[in-house]
Amino acid sequence: MSWMKALFLLLWRVLDWLQQITMVMTSVAIVVLVVIQVLLRYVFRRPIMGVEELACLFGFWLYFTGAASGTRERSHIKADLLDVFIKSKRALYFSKSVVTFLTICLAAVFVHWTFYYIQWSLRSWERSPSLSIPMVYAQVSLLVNAVLMLFYFFIEFVDYARQAMGHEPLRFTGLADPQAATPGE
Repeated sequence: MSWMKALFLLLWRVLDWLQQITMVMTSVAIVVLVVIQVLLRYVFRRPIMGVEELACLFGFWLYFTGAASGTRERSHIKADLLDVFIKSKRALYFSKSVVTFLTICLAAVFVHWTFYYIQWSLRSWERSPSLSIPMVYAQVSLLVNAVLMLFYFFIEFVDYARQAMGHEPLRFTGLADPQAATPGE
């Protein structure tokens, strides 16, 4: 195995690990915050202001990291009828590569928008109403995960383009599709 492939596999696995950790930690944080708020509000009759703000901050990271993870695993929602209408495997993968290329273009626009949104957020330094948490902490999740989605869509494009040219699918990704991934690689 070449050093570039080994480095890429390491990056792929580290990104997966970071995303999984982020999703687990933010899920736990949201559950703990909701339980605390429910106990304080309905049992002790002493709600604390701002718990919702913290839950929202963690929610941003959870939802957008989940979106990037779905993109990585190719389990995101899509209306794909190409399999029904295109019977030739090469034509099918060519069509999928075109669709994925268009998706890359849209993801690049999203990255561009989120980059400027973060710049604006840093300049304005808007804060949450109760706890005065800088909103950029939640909003940066948009940029981080938009970049991840762009990267994962690019890998998907490369995979489909290779298959359209008659090559085997990429087998390092650990995708759920048994044809697209071999366990243990």
